[in-house]
Amino acid sequence: MSLPTGQAAQARAVAAPVRVAGWAMAAGALGVLVTSLFYVLSPRAGAMPVQPFDLSAALAGAAAGAATMKAAGMAGIFGDLIWAVGTFLMAQHTARCGRGLATAGWVVGLLSLAIFTLVDAMVGFVLPQLALMPGAEGAFAGFKRLFDVLFLLGTVAYGFSAVLALGSEARTGGSPVHPVLAAATAVVGGVAVIAGLAGLAGLSVDLLVGASVGVGSALFIAIGLQIALAKSGEASAWSS
Repeated sequence: MSLPTGQAAQARAVAAPVRVAGWAMAAGALGVLVTSLFYVLSPRAGAMPVQPFDLSAALAGAAAGAATMKAAGMAGIFGDLIWAVGTFLMAQHTARCGRGLATAGWVVGLLSLAIFTLVDAMVGFVLPQLALMPGAEGAFAGFKRLFDVLFLLGTVAYGFSAVLALGSEARTGGSPVHPVLAAATAVVGGVAVIAGLAGLAGLSVDLLVGASVGVGSALFIAIGLQIALAKSGEASAWSS
């Protein structure tokens, strides 16, 4: 049964920004997935928050991986920004719907993407250049340690975002996000939280950190597409 004209117009008004959020989320997550692949192709010591910190290995890794690290940074900064737009719109939508936990999750996700914009900028445009610059070992060490902390902090924030926002989606009736997909993303988010905290504690978990971000990005592509392709009526029911 079709909605009355007034209700149909209201449903379309609700669905329009949600669809934009979905497309932005899917496109941004795709950019971050590409970024993750370039991180995989780069030397771990230079491009990942490897613990314990080894300055010689990090310098050698950043110098050897300059090309792939720059590609990772280039894809990452734009992917992060586009994804942040979608996350911001989702936070607005869930706030209007009175869904506090989901809104908190999307806001934490926005903070995570802001952190990762800095991380990707450093991996592509700061660390390799300093590694190749004569006499810049001290500056490199400082920026690399900051990079490591921000990478791990961003991973923790990303994980909490997935747990709060997608855990809420898994329990919300009428959501365009399939509950199994939402639950799987929340689980990956939980792994990201644990891995990020372990890394901040000095444990060697950089591979788990990278895997949680990469797998999560792939899942968010699917989530973004489901949100973007949802019918107006579904988005309207979602907001009730």
